[in-house]
Amino acid sequence: MKYVWRVGIILLLLLCMLLLVPSGAIVAYGEVVEIPLDAKKGMAPLEEGYLSDLEYEDPSISVKIEKGRIYETNYVVARVKIANASQLRTVMAASYYSPSTLMGTTMAKRTEAVLAINGDFFSSRNGHGYVARQGKEYRNACNSRIYDILIIDDQGDLHILEKPDSAEVEAFEGTPVQGFTFGPGLIVNGEVKRHNVKDFEFDCAAGKSAQRMCLAQVGPLEYLCICSEGPEDPGSVGLTLDQFTDLVASFEGIENAYNLDGGSSSTMVFKGDKVNSPNNPKRRPLCDMIYFASAWDAQ
Repeated sequence: MKYVWRVGIILLLLLCMLLLVPSGAIVAYGEVVEIPLDAKKGMAPLEEGYLSDLEYEDPSISVKIEKGRIYETNYVVARVKIANASQLRTVMAASYYSPSTLMGTTMAKRTEAVLAINGDFFSSRNGHGYVARQGKEYRNACNSRIYDILIIDDQGDLHILEKPDSAEVEAFEGTPVQGFTFGPGLIVNGEVKRHNVKDFEFDCAAGKSAQRMCLAQVGPLEYLCICSEGPEDPGSVGLTLDQFTDLVASFEGIENAYNLDGGSSSTMVFKGDKVNSPNNPKRRPLCDMIYFASAWDAQ
């Protein structure tokens, strides 16, 4: 009789535990780890972490992709939240010194990225600007004062330096982990920026309707990746730089937003597939990507 009573108590406790677990929650054993800077990839995403074709969640990262339309153009935004800064990473198709290109889906697969977007195509800057990847500085040649520079520090925070020289980059107070040269900054320290399109016509075709991509930060370890379609996409006309700025500024809470390489380089990869501009036949290989990795080490 005493044995039956004990079994009943245990079953009752188990039932209470099941009732306390939220519906749809991921129940797993493991730990959130810090991914070493020199690691070639993150932790493998959980199969059960893919809640849909547009959403992923595990104890270290959440990604939710939304779609919308502005100025007769479709856009995609990915909302990303990570547990630690080591999950915001970069990858090159080859080495910096002998750059080649790969398709974005290939790089995303190699790194086991939960979400990946194109970077700044560093090899096209002709020796100008600032380049750092995974804690290693490759170039600081900002004396031309042409480009806005994006630095991502060891806390995962975005910092935009507006047309700095090399001394200003050297004086950056913080620990740079990633550095990009493209731009311009669309929102800097909460202020929406408007630019003379002629200053950026060569690099980002500022006055032309095109595909565009940006990385933005809305809070500690919380980001938006925003990309628009272009005139080669059925049903879209593309966005000028000013129109893209309007789109980016329409999202609340953005502290800093930086324009990345656009046109056919605009690439967002999720669940192994390119999810932006799905009906555009032009897909350009890339020399680098920014990606968000899982840090959940399942036991």
